[in-house]
Amino acid sequence: MILTHDYPPYQIGGIGAFCKDLAEALGRRGIDVLVIAGRPEKASERIRVGNENNVEILWVSRGAFPPRHFWFQVRNNSLIRSEIANCEVVHGQDFAAFPTIYFSKKRNPGLPWVVTLHSGPISELYCVLRSMNRGGSLGDIASYGAGFPAWDWALRGDIGLADALVAVSQDVRREIQIHYSVDARRIFTINTGVNVDELKQFAKSLISREPDSNTKVIRLFYAGRLSWRKGILQLLRSVAYLTVKLGFSRYQLEIFGKGPLAGRVYSAISEFHLGRNIAVRGFVTRSELLTAMAKSDIVCVPSLYEACPVSMIEAMAMGKPVVTFDRPFSRELLDGVPDSAIGAEVQDYAALLHSLGTSEDLRRKLGARLQIQAAKKFDMKIIAEQYAGLYKRLLS
Repeated sequence: MILTHDYPPYQIGGIGAFCKDLAEALGRRGIDVLVIAGRPEKASERIRVGNENNVEILWVSRGAFPPRHFWFQVRNNSLIRSEIANCEVVHGQDFAAFPTIYFSKKRNPGLPWVVTLHSGPISELYCVLRSMNRGGSLGDIASYGAGFPAWDWALRGDIGLADALVAVSQDVRREIQIHYSVDARRIFTINTGVNVDELKQFAKSLISREPDSNTKVIRLFYAGRLSWRKGILQLLRSVAYLTVKLGFSRYQLEIFGKGPLAGRVYSAISEFHLGRNIAVRGFVTRSELLTAMAKSDIVCVPSLYEACPVSMIEAMAMGKPVVTFDRPFSRELLDGVPDSAIGAEVQDYAALLHSLGTSEDLRRKLGARLQIQAAKKFDMKIIAEQYAGLYKRLLS
């Protein structure tokens, strides 16, 4: 069983996409998978996703307001517990596993639980606190500050009860081990993964055949919460520098997402006179988001903190050149990729956008290298095999 409050098409973030691809990849390996997934609707519904995939989804209500991972468990406690009784292994996601894991272990101590940790809460909190005098929003500070005790409580519950913990990156694993004194034998690193072949073919079907020229408008893509941690203000400063200092205005940046910094985003666009170059799209469906990514020329991931971001891996799988800041997550994901587009500061980021924006050859070569990296390290076939091995180990 995969337990998740976030799942397409009702997903909020990358956890949902990860769970979907993992469930389907496990199903293709002949493993029967039940996904208990959250959605806004109140009524429960059970559907099977293709008999050949061995995947069944039980939709339940997660509530419309935060903390959704908590309401998802509380509202459906009895139903989840009854379904768990028929499973051999339960695979929970982050904070959506506790306190359900507590009640499950109390009833059936021998049932193996795997919990995947998709972020480091200490690092997230530190990043938000650093933003207090650097342009961060009160909404972010209040949300993370108020929410941290609950996240910390849930994480400690997962750590104390799970049979195996999985960190999605080496950086997250180190943080959990150090701050929560976790035995190294109980925590593993398995990266986030995507269906590389599917995304590769999807992008290939949508790639424009328009030749590069001095008049072509370069399409830049950003998707994420409009918050300090996601680096949206740094991205706007970078494209302002690109336009004013480097004299390159032949681009169109599409911004997908909403968040507490939305007002400042619009103010910055006006202040930097970028209205002709930037379009804020807000929330769109997942299919619309992937279509926009596939049609873009450069994908911008300016985050100040991530663990193993699904959207970045999706862009890599599509063969898109990705531009990031120099952060632990970007160094880990791009390790071994020559000439990666990693900038230390705003000026460097702008320079990378300029280099890639003015050279189709550079974009094509970097995209090809990143696609190879995605297939080698983040293909869901590889990730599913690692999880299947972990499940088998726990059952033995």
